[in-house]
Amino acid sequence: MKDKVRIKSFSKGLTIQLDDQISFDDLLKEVAAKFLEGKNFFGEETVAISFSGRKLTDDEELQLIDAIQYNCFLKILCIVEKDEERDKLILKSLKLAKMRKMVKTDLDQEVQLFHGSLKDGEELETPSSIVVFGDVEAGCGIISEKSIFILGGLYGRAEAGKGEKGKDAVVVAMEMAPEALSIGDFKYMPTKKPKWGKKKKEIALVAKVQEETIVMEEYSKECLKAF
Repeated sequence: MKDKVRIKSFSKGLTIQLDDQISFDDLLKEVAAKFLEGKNFFGEETVAISFSGRKLTDDEELQLIDAIQYNCFLKILCIVEKDEERDKLILKSLKLAKMRKMVKTDLDQEVQLFHGSLKDGEELETPSSIVVFGDVEAGCGIISEKSIFILGGLYGRAEAGKGEKGKDAVVVAMEMAPEALSIGDFKYMPTKKPKWGKKKKEIALVAKVQEETIVMEEYSKECLKAF
């Protein structure tokens, strides 16, 4: 007997094949039952969804999304359609969303955690302070209204302190070699590295505003107070 609902995975999401012969109400029940049965298998992922096999109205799509999220732990970011260029952007956004987590500090401030490196021209913007467990590669950008802490190398662009207390923010990186860096209204002009000679040992640095200019200091635990 042919399954009325089939679920297949694709990169960063799920394709749901729908029977086009049964009523929508019956289909809705089938989808709900399918995801309820497999809720532990799917886990607490953030995914994109693609529907196939049946033409759906916008309202029907929303009802299906509600049925899925109500009966399992999945979080659905978007519906992917047959527009390859747009879907690439959606899936890139999904990749970033899946990597992000929010935690609370002792001061009850939100700090965003990003697991992975920013690459291939990716840009991440947040109203919170952020900790990146990876690199910010050349051609990429990270923008925060507060402070930025990179447990890797900063080789791209960093903009911190975009909020009201901008100049109190800091940018910290285990290897500091930005294409561009700014804190509040202040900009840092990176010095060019020599082409020859012994490579300087890289150390963790803190960029902060001091006397109306951005200075670099060696990292210490005191800089964590900026978060």
